[in-house]
Parts: sequence; C-alpha cells; structure tokens
Amino acid sequence: MSFKTARSSVSTAALAVAIAGSVIALSGCSTPDPDRNYRTDLATLEHNLSPELYNTAQTRDEAYMDWAVNRDQDLRGAWSDLGRVWLTDKPRPLSPYPIMQTNGNP
Repeated sequence: MSFKTARSSVSTAALAVAIAGSVIALSGCSTPDPDRNYRTDLATLEHNLSPELYNTAQTRDEAYMDWAVNRDQDLRGAWSDLGRVWLTDKPRPLSPYPIMQTNGNP
C-alpha cells in the first residue's frame, strides 16, 4: 500500500469521525419533563391513564408496604419453623414434677 492511499484512508476516517462528532454534539440531550405524569392533554393521558396507580388498586408505596409486611411475616414464620426443627420452641420435660409455663404460650 502506498503512502498516498494510506493517507487518504486516514483522512476519510478522520472526516467520518468529525461528522459523527458534529451530529452528536448538535443533537443535544433532552431533559425529562417532571410534570409529564400530571398533564391532562390527550397524548399524556394515552400514555398512562392512571399515573398514581402501580397495580390495579394500589399506589407504588402501598404495594411496597404489602411486600414489606409479607416479607416480615415470612421471616418470622421461618424463625418459628427453625425453633420447631431444633426443638427450642418448648422446654424439655426432664423433671418428674410438672413445670408451669411462664412465657405465656400454651
């Protein structure tokens, strides 16, 4: 390959990079509109008919709290299950005398 063809291919690549950079620089960035969910024009309503609802009957915060309560109940149930597995859910009957429950659980 001669010096002239190598030079022309480098200049063609540089020209392509310059054009691509110009296009990117001139296109700019669009900032999202924070009030888009609260507009009442037809195009916005068509995009999201119920902007406050996350599922059929709850907002995002209410749905999150449902998940949190369920997770908490599941973890507490798992700890209770582990107590039954390791036999720590009730005292051992090692004494020949009746022992009164003091923890409030029957």
